[in-house]
Amino acid sequence: MQQREAATMAADENTPLLENGAAPKAAKAARVNKIAGAVLSPANRILLAGFIMSFALGTTQVPIIYVFRLMECDVFYSHRPPFDGPGDDRCHRREIDAGTATQVSLLGMFTSISGVFNLFVCGYFIKVWGARWAFVSQTVLVGMRVSSQIIAVTIGGRAGEIIFQSFQLIGIVGGPRGYQLVLNTAVSELVAAKDRTAVFGRLQGAIMLGTAFGLILGGVLGDVYNIRRPFEVAFFLYVTSTLYGVLFMPDSTGNGHVGQKQNSRGISAFFAPLKIIVPHKYRLKSGKIIKNYSLIFLAIGIFFGVFATGYAPILLQMYGTSEFNWGTTENGLLMFGNSALRGVFLLFMFPKIISAGRIWFNGEPAATETRYPEPERHIPTNPEEFEATEGGEVPQEPVQSPDLDEEDSGTGFDLLFVRWSLVVDSCVTFFAGFSTDNWQVYLAGYLLPFASGSAPAAKGVMTELCAPHERQDAISVITLVESTATLATQGLFGLIYSAFSEVGQPKLTFFCNAGFAALGFVVLFMAYLPPPDSKRSDGEHDLETVTEA
Repeated sequence: MQQREAATMAADENTPLLENGAAPKAAKAARVNKIAGAVLSPANRILLAGFIMSFALGTTQVPIIYVFRLMECDVFYSHRPPFDGPGDDRCHRREIDAGTATQVSLLGMFTSISGVFNLFVCGYFIKVWGARWAFVSQTVLVGMRVSSQIIAVTIGGRAGEIIFQSFQLIGIVGGPRGYQLVLNTAVSELVAAKDRTAVFGRLQGAIMLGTAFGLILGGVLGDVYNIRRPFEVAFFLYVTSTLYGVLFMPDSTGNGHVGQKQNSRGISAFFAPLKIIVPHKYRLKSGKIIKNYSLIFLAIGIFFGVFATGYAPILLQMYGTSEFNWGTTENGLLMFGNSALRGVFLLFMFPKIISAGRIWFNGEPAATETRYPEPERHIPTNPEEFEATEGGEVPQEPVQSPDLDEEDSGTGFDLLFVRWSLVVDSCVTFFAGFSTDNWQVYLAGYLLPFASGSAPAAKGVMTELCAPHERQDAISVITLVESTATLATQGLFGLIYSAFSEVGQPKLTFFCNAGFAALGFVVLFMAYLPPPDSKRSDGEHDLETVTEA
């Protein structure tokens, strides 16, 4: 009894509520939870999804060329006497090289055309199902395509080539362009407007890093085991991507517009991205109405930019092979370095360039923080002061959405960055035409990644020039422009390089490539931002004055 009274007397208002060491442990646990929350944030989970998918895709890129060479070799000797010489020389024939180039070109054509249609289909899936299940649909379908490639490699010959090429049409419903569209759309809904351009770059960087390591893994697996093993590993990675999407892909943030959900079905929603690239009307502060054609010129400029830059890595490989007798090792080293440096640049350097450039372009943002002081708000302290919810539902924590004041912040610098990145790319490609040694080609390949931020910066500009409910369609338009430019550059520059090679001047292709990049820079100067105090007025019919600018 006396011990209990002594303990009661010892516990007064100065006695800590927690035992010794409990407070530091709680603070440490809070710090760990905070770090884990930052690392496993929804945006970072989307970046990891992009890395895994591109890693799986990159695993089969190098073996595909070798597989088609083997299958074309089997086709060649199927109606000729067996080869008597060394095994390594069995497929070293000009006819086999020509046949391989033809079949790979057909494969690339099917892939590119499927990718263009895939953007419309996947955009429709996003509107109907949401980002998570649209992503899962892409991973499942691409996994089915790789399973068909395993069968094609096993069969070989002409039948294997036909299976390989025909099943590329699965890419119309699910393919690489589609999953990139899903990830760009999902991440654009999760970040504030001022961070959108930077996160587009980080996502593209994660994709490029995954591609770089996939290229290395695919080559190693093909050399160490057999040519079928990279496709089997890729199938396992697609299964992993599907499970990851089901379990960890974030749901929609809830910032979508009800009208968009209601109109997400039907043929109009399927072709909605095409309606983005049109002139838009803006009402100035004075009441005057102007027309702005920036979205059209931005799309055309990006087309010429991708048209030039998209072929540069292939051009460097072909030039190194023809002029310096490169093999798979040299080409693999060039492509790995190019992709890895591009990934590192977009992940770590590009966001800092955008942030610092916006401060330089717009000035310090501190001056705008006190422009619109918020009114004082009454904080309820008694139960009767809280508002009742309808139906007795438990109030949910609202999803944080970007502030309206952050819209259009720094878009001017983003547009400036898009223009001058094409200038840098044009200069590097131009001087690559004067290469007379191996290291100069490698240098050009390793410098090009530092001009690779034009696509994510263009996505940032496009999403800011569109209404919030049009952002997903705006991302679809940019991706569609990139896909169309990639399809065009593979055909046209292949012919240009072939024509210049016949006259013994393949290096002239570099100068043509640089010229198209410079043309994109000129077109982008015709794209400009609307006046600061203007507002979109596309739905108005009583227009006072229309000035075409």
